[in-house]
Amino acid sequence: MNLLIVSVVRSGSSRLLESISTFYKQEGIFEPTTPQYKKDFNPKKDIVKIAIQTKSVDAHIELINQFDNVILLDRKDILAQAESYLNLWEVLGGNYNSKYVSVKFSQEKIDKTIDKFKKWKSDLKEISEKINQPIIYLEDLLEFKDIGDIGYDKAFFKPEHKLRQSKKRKTRI
Repeated sequence: MNLLIVSVVRSGSSRLLESISTFYKQEGIFEPTTPQYKKDFNPKKDIVKIAIQTKSVDAHIELINQFDNVILLDRKDILAQAESYLNLWEVLGGNYNSKYVSVKFSQEKIDKTIDKFKKWKSDLKEISEKINQPIIYLEDLLEFKDIGDIGYDKAFFKPEHKLRQSKKRKTRI
C-alpha cells in the first residue's frame, strides 16, 4: 500500500496514520517534511502523513501525484482545533500524542490561531478542488465512516483513545 495523508494539524491525522499502518501491517512515516521529523520515504510503497503548512499548494500537488492513494484530512470544529493546537505548543511542548486536560487561552490568542487555521484550511480546499478529491473530516472518523477503498483500524477512533480529557470532578462526602 502506498498512501499520502495531507492534513491540517490537530485533525486526528497521527491517529489515522497509525490506524492505516496497523491495518496494512506497514510502518507509517510521520511528517517527513517537518524539519524535526525529516525522513526519507518512497511514494511507491510507503504510508506517509504530512502537515499542510510544511509545503506550498503546488508542492503538495506534485507530491500527491507520486502516490496511488491520497487522503485529505481536516476537522470541522475549528475552535476545538485551535485550542488543541495551543495546548500542543503551550502546554505539551509539542508532544503531539499526549493526553491532556485543556487549559483556557485568551480570546486574542485563539483568534490569531484560528486565522492560521483558516489559511491552512483554504490551502487544503484548494488542493481538494485541483485534484478533485474530497476532504475527509475527523468527525467522520469518530463515527467510524469508511474512507473509500482504504482500510483503517477503526478501533483507533474509539473514545478511550481521545487525547483531550475531561477534568475529573472531585467527590465530596
